[in-house]
Amino acid sequence: MSKKRRRKSNKSKQNSALNTSANIKVHHASLDDIKKYSPEKIRQLERGGIRQGASRSEIQTQQMLEKVPPSHRAGIDGKSATTKLKEYLDNKDASHIVPYSKGGSNDPKNIKWEDKKLNQARHNKPMTRQEQYRLDAKAHLDNLTGALKAGVDAVPQGTAIGAMTTAPFSMLRNGLRVIRGEISVQKATLETLKDTTVGGATGAVTALTLTTVASACPPIAIALGAVSPALLVCGGAGMVYEFFKILGDHNKRVKAYYKSLTQQELQRLQAIENQLIYEHQNNLKFLAQAKYASDIILNRPCAAGIDGALDRLYESISIVNSLGNPSKDKKLFQLIADSQKPLLKS
Repeated sequence: MSKKRRRKSNKSKQNSALNTSANIKVHHASLDDIKKYSPEKIRQLERGGIRQGASRSEIQTQQMLEKVPPSHRAGIDGKSATTKLKEYLDNKDASHIVPYSKGGSNDPKNIKWEDKKLNQARHNKPMTRQEQYRLDAKAHLDNLTGALKAGVDAVPQGTAIGAMTTAPFSMLRNGLRVIRGEISVQKATLETLKDTTVGGATGAVTALTLTTVASACPPIAIALGAVSPALLVCGGAGMVYEFFKILGDHNKRVKAYYKSLTQQELQRLQAIENQLIYEHQNNLKFLAQAKYASDIILNRPCAAGIDGALDRLYESISIVNSLGNPSKDKKLFQLIADSQKPLLKS
């Protein structure tokens, strides 16, 4: 692949990645989202593990929410994020590390989300260190698997955005190449399909990576949302630049093509002119020789009598032969000479 071709490919990939990034939406459920779309889960966050006494404060409720793996409370908007949170908490209990009956508090620091069956099977026993490690490891694994699932779910969208970003420009670029006669229609079709596939793959990888990371890490999701407008502007600007760059390259190539044609035509006309000058010079030489011969013929002395006339005729024939003139007069002169000479000599 040539350097220019690589630059065009890299530019298309960059535009696909920017436009895909600008359209990635990762939202982590907030307390307001849960109150709006799943009020019963607010109660689980506020009173999970509390058998008696007041509900948790809003700060403690937020802490209980943050104990849910980030990817299991992430979506493209508040509604989808709340739905995933609800699915995760449906089979979970707020388990005490130190049971309440043994002096444990209801503070979130003493709580871990655990499957209901495991929590019920422990009864009022304190949670061992191994069980705590296991729950922490499972929470990290749940976060990773949830993030990967979110990334995979975003692949079709990324593929579509990447392909739609690349296809029109590839069609324009290769269509102009067909017009210029550089490639065939079949070759242009294959190149467009190749570019579109690369653009779609770039969008898919971008969507998978960003969605996975942003789902697993809320601060990155917030940062991505903050820079999304700037990415959208950059992606749009890149597409506008690529459009005018394609047209600019086309104009340059067309001008260069017609300039080369003009130079070829000038060279051909110059060659014709040189040939004409050569022929004209040859004609001038021939005319000069003909005038010289004519002067000799007209001004040479002529002897008296028939013998003098015949000698003059033979001289004229010799002069004609020396000029290489294929005139029919030469045959006539020879015929007269051959017929008259024996008669005159007899």
